[in-house]
Amino acid sequence: MSAAAIRLSPEQANPPLLVFGGTFDPVHLGHLGAVSALRDALHAETVIWLPAGEPPHRPQPAASAAHRLAMLQLALAGEPDCVIDTRELDRSGPSYTVLSLEELKAEYPDHPLCLALGLDAALGLTQWHRWQEVLALGGIAVMRRPGWSLPEPLPQWWRDAECDPHRPVPASGGWVRFVDIPPVDVAAADIRADLMHGRSVEAKVPAAVAAYIKEHELYGKNTRD
Repeated sequence: MSAAAIRLSPEQANPPLLVFGGTFDPVHLGHLGAVSALRDALHAETVIWLPAGEPPHRPQPAASAAHRLAMLQLALAGEPDCVIDTRELDRSGPSYTVLSLEELKAEYPDHPLCLALGLDAALGLTQWHRWQEVLALGGIAVMRRPGWSLPEPLPQWWRDAECDPHRPVPASGGWVRFVDIPPVDVAAADIRADLMHGRSVEAKVPAAVAAYIKEHELYGKNTRD
């Protein structure tokens, strides 16, 4: 499924589009909880899930693109406001976010793009490919869990771009704001470690994803691609 499947509400002329990227290796309940909080805080009616093909800033995924996509489809079944955009899986070369944002902005020029990032990713934005353009194309919603502390001082570019989280999402890009998300202690790396050691992950991933992982023997000592 591509971004062409996005449904835009007739009641809201220019609703923001939430862009939620990642390797989803595997998708888990922490992802789903974060997206729910982000959607509510930003008043975004549509979430574009953007699985990375070749992430440039982290190790290559343990599961194949086909498996990661299948698990994401299972996790989002019955969620009409969630769209899985496969452009980074289909594109050869590193999955640079700027390329996807450029394409999405061209397809939906009247809708603000909100790129969701974790705190570490946001603090490392200046290491990204064409990072200034990433910031200009869409605002950045920084996911903040309870108890997380911020570095002092924040980078100058961040302070210049920070906007009031209580105001509507700006129509243009170039802004940064925090969004508080639930304190769900789930990480994909921990899930993979659990599976490697034969521990259950049924409390950390949707039931359909747990069944898929078991069926295809993913992330274990004898992972089958």
